[in-house]
Amino acid sequence: MRYSEARMRTKRVYVETWGCQMNLHQSEGISGILVEAGYSLTDQLEEADVALLNGCMVRQKAEEKVYGRVGAVVEEKRKRPVILGVGGCLGQIRGVDLLERFAAVDFVFGSDAHQSLPERIETAARGTATAPSEIDAGTVEETPFVRSSDTVAMVTITEGCSNFCSYCVVPYARGPMRSRSAARILEEVQEARRAGYREVLLLGQNVNAYGTDRNDVMDFAELLRRVAETGIERIRFTSSHPRDMSTRVWEAMAAHDALCPHVHLACQAGSNRILERMNRGYTREAFQRIVRDARTIVSGINVTTDIIVGYPGESEEDFEGTLSLLTEMRFGSVFAAKYSPRPHAASSRLTDDVTNEEKSKRLQRVLELQRRIARTENERLVGRTVDVLVEGESRNGGAYGRAADHRTAVVGTMAEVGEILPVRIESATSAALYGIALVPEKARSPR
Repeated sequence: MRYSEARMRTKRVYVETWGCQMNLHQSEGISGILVEAGYSLTDQLEEADVALLNGCMVRQKAEEKVYGRVGAVVEEKRKRPVILGVGGCLGQIRGVDLLERFAAVDFVFGSDAHQSLPERIETAARGTATAPSEIDAGTVEETPFVRSSDTVAMVTITEGCSNFCSYCVVPYARGPMRSRSAARILEEVQEARRAGYREVLLLGQNVNAYGTDRNDVMDFAELLRRVAETGIERIRFTSSHPRDMSTRVWEAMAAHDALCPHVHLACQAGSNRILERMNRGYTREAFQRIVRDARTIVSGINVTTDIIVGYPGESEEDFEGTLSLLTEMRFGSVFAAKYSPRPHAASSRLTDDVTNEEKSKRLQRVLELQRRIARTENERLVGRTVDVLVEGESRNGGAYGRAADHRTAVVGTMAEVGEILPVRIESATSAALYGIALVPEKARSPR
């Protein structure tokens, strides 16, 4: 279908995103596709002719936030014509239910096949609603991007997940794990480096399973080595699954300075009974061995994790196991959430028998314990010098960014976005490091 360039150029698109970095990156792809089709982008809903809500399904709370934003678009529709599309994982799972529930929704799109969005928008403008089709289980969609960050270029290496953890909707929302072509990944990293990016973030629901679905691609450890050879200064990756982690990954990280000493390795619980019910594929003891190996091989690695509290059947003893795991492992940070049943996931057929009140209490206990741990671990860095990639201006007039180990650092000096500064750490809280830049202004080298 061909579009009238003059007609399309007048249309402004607003894209709002919830959820993981993969969703953020796919919104960059959505923006790229629509710009290529002749649309212009706006960051103001009040200016938009088309509003796209790229939603998340990982937790009930995330889903409800999208529904709340539908109301904001309804208010805009009362003032002028606005086409509303709701999609992402939320659109893939809820499909036509969204069209039936919300009269304001003009069309629904899924977690792939974003190339069809211009046509879907035009079809909706003619008064016909569309819903997502099944996921293409054989490919990772290639799209143009409008990158939203000036400092970090996100690069997809896998899409989907085949682990089927019992609480998780991702395999149903994004399909089975598919590895992207190594050649195309390396090409995109080179493109980012030539564009001035100093850091890339390799993305997937399960990055360290890269290559296990295909015979014609390398494994994850080898891919990391190849990406490091491109000359990009910093390389990160997320998310990793403990059951797929190999020592070869730690060895690759230790061998290449560009591979940042940070890994996000979701444990989810400290009780073997709950881990088995979650179908995580490892024990508490196995997880601890993985972390010990990482810390032995990769100097100064910062290990972060995810925790779910209140999983069906979680007893007080099970929960105490989670608290003791946090105390023993001393993670740099923890993303903790209350369990909520998700459609299609196996746990949705279990009785959600931990009360919301108890879930809230357990969540607070996790957060309070982790705040104490994180503060202590961050304070160990006081007096040291760390390299900080500047991401923006802090509220006190200085700058903020990320150390190589992914800790947030606030610098009491103005700096250009994209600079990498050596910073001496003067103090720390549970949330951040605070320091002063050691490089004179004339010696700095912005990207």
